[in-house]
Amino acid sequence: MGDEHGTNEVGAQLAGRVFTGEERWGWEYVEPSALVLHHSASSPPVWTEPSNPQAGGRSGQSDGGSTKGVGCAILLVIGIGVYGGAVYGLVLLIALTLVFTLGPLSRAAARSAARRRRERLVKEYQGQVAAWQRVIAEHDAQQRLLAADVDIWYPLRLESQPSRIDVFGGTGNGWASLLATVCGPLLGAGQAVLVLDFSQQSVALELAGLAAHRDVPVTHASLPAATVTADLLAGSTPEELAECFAEVLQSMRPDGAEVDLHTIDTDLIETTARALAAPVTYARLAAGLRVLLRIYEPGEDGGPLSVQEVTALTRAIDLVGQRERVQDELRYVRGLMESMAKAPAQAGASADPATLWRPGRLAVLATDDLVERRKDLTDRIAFFQLLHQLRQRRFTAGAGMLVIAGADRLGRNALESMARQARGAGIRLMLLFEHLREDTVKIVGGSDSATVLMRIGNGNEARDAAQFVGQGYKFLVNQLTKQVGETLTEGRGSSYGEQDGESTSHGSNKGGSLSRSGFLNSTSGRSWGTSKTLTTSLSHNWQDTVNTSTAKSTTQGENLSRVYEFTVEPTQLQAPPTTGMVVVEAGPSGRRVVFADCNPGITGLPRLSTVPRPALT
Repeated sequence: MGDEHGTNEVGAQLAGRVFTGEERWGWEYVEPSALVLHHSASSPPVWTEPSNPQAGGRSGQSDGGSTKGVGCAILLVIGIGVYGGAVYGLVLLIALTLVFTLGPLSRAAARSAARRRRERLVKEYQGQVAAWQRVIAEHDAQQRLLAADVDIWYPLRLESQPSRIDVFGGTGNGWASLLATVCGPLLGAGQAVLVLDFSQQSVALELAGLAAHRDVPVTHASLPAATVTADLLAGSTPEELAECFAEVLQSMRPDGAEVDLHTIDTDLIETTARALAAPVTYARLAAGLRVLLRIYEPGEDGGPLSVQEVTALTRAIDLVGQRERVQDELRYVRGLMESMAKAPAQAGASADPATLWRPGRLAVLATDDLVERRKDLTDRIAFFQLLHQLRQRRFTAGAGMLVIAGADRLGRNALESMARQARGAGIRLMLLFEHLREDTVKIVGGSDSATVLMRIGNGNEARDAAQFVGQGYKFLVNQLTKQVGETLTEGRGSSYGEQDGESTSHGSNKGGSLSRSGFLNSTSGRSWGTSKTLTTSLSHNWQDTVNTSTAKSTTQGENLSRVYEFTVEPTQLQAPPTTGMVVVEAGPSGRRVVFADCNPGITGLPRLSTVPRPALT
């Protein structure tokens, strides 16, 4: 009991969603837009390697330079000692010792400082990368939150509002889902839906179950059981009945059959129906035809005909004629009527479409019979009886939708006639075809119609369907190239220089003076001097240079070619989901091809829009 209650509750919830809203033929799935990248997403922090004074291992060269410098310094000290004395040599030696000692120490200090500077730059770079990653992660999280609220399922509505919709391919479950999705909102809005189910797959069963949850009246009649004992003249005249049956028989013949057989059939049935009193059943109609053939035997109970009816039919024998052609057709028609009379009867069931067609009501007329010939005849009789009622305008204009499931064998002329009459009566017509064969291909894409393609397993039929959808130009990628290059340049340089200089200058000065005062007193004087200057200069310089550069390049290429191919490949039509479909219509904005899904369970999914997908600009 608990499981049954839960099932009923789920069914009621589904029915509530399916029977509400506006017209829809399925749902379009729209892939969510890609996340909008942060403006710096493609510009991460870049690490630049600082210059390294110890790169290249210059220790050997430094040692060699030091040795050379020491040797030169020793020679220089000796020279200075010779020319300038020991004191000058000692001072110079001390100075050179300090130079050659402090030089390596200063270079080691420089390398240590460079190492500390690099460590500091690495920490700064790592902090920049962490900050950049944090900004990108926060931006992406915000984008994902926004994307989670975007609708991905949109109801599909036909922009052209066609009066006829042709459905090709599909399975019984797919058709049942399509009927529930399409007809649910119509019944919920108080319109009428009439289903002629010739498919023997109970395609309206799911729709009827959902309608029961919404308290929508559902009427079901099984044919031919419901019509075996019914009065065939109810609501019709003998002439209309004869014309209807003549069209039924004509549709069973191959194209190009003799057209005068239609006239013969009309005369035979109308003559018989006029001679019979109500009710005119299949059994009484067959008995009347046997009278015209002169093979009627009343039997002990008097048979299905009265004496007056037999007398009237006997007089009409000469009117229908005794030609062999007429007699052959008379035997053929009599055999069909007797076959219908032998079908199991269902008392109390009404199969009159005009009676069942009521606003806010679902009516299902399903044909099912173990005899294939009688099943085919039943389908055609139900179809043409409805067609004649449409011609007589026995339905309210714009009352709702008429669905014919399994219309493959009815013929192009009959289907086009039904489409014209339904359009004139303001009733939308849905034709469900199991196959897309040569005779049905001719009606695809007719006037004021839309086409729905579901699963088509046959390869030839799938090819014809893809051909109908059409071809178009596509740009396909036929080559992708990617080239990555990296160039590393490292340069090292060192220079050493020394300069020695010595200058010597000598000078002397001699002079004298004489002074006299008269001849008796005189004074005389004389002076001299010598100077010597020795100048010595010594200079050394060292220079190490290191430079490093890195260059990276990436080149991507894409070659496109334009090809003319099927918009929908045949293989895509051979194995889609059971409820998947391709809708083709010529709308106000041009021809439109849409991929959709008609599963009514989509109404319970999240991110479901109540309005159609916005038009693409």
